[in-house]
Amino acid sequence: MDVFETWFNTSGDTLTAVYEELIGSGLTELDPFADSKEAVDAWETEDFESLVRHNVADIRRTRALMRLAERCCSKSDFSMKSLDPVA
Repeated sequence: MDVFETWFNTSGDTLTAVYEELIGSGLTELDPFADSKEAVDAWETEDFESLVRHNVADIRRTRALMRLAERCCSKSDFSMKSLDPVA
């Protein structure tokens, strides 16, 4: 994420690392996995509760980082992409 690297000079290369560096570990404590790779094992063993908790933690971390960026960066630094399927 160039905006975070440029404006916030983060050293992390994962969502969790950047979140912890800029905001703290509050939402990371809610994540049952230390690494997102563990989500694959959870899927394969049908541990859906842990998988959902992990996904929600990722969504909440992403939202927290976006709120921080919105307060500190110009809107022109962001480009929105549509998630609508291409017809």
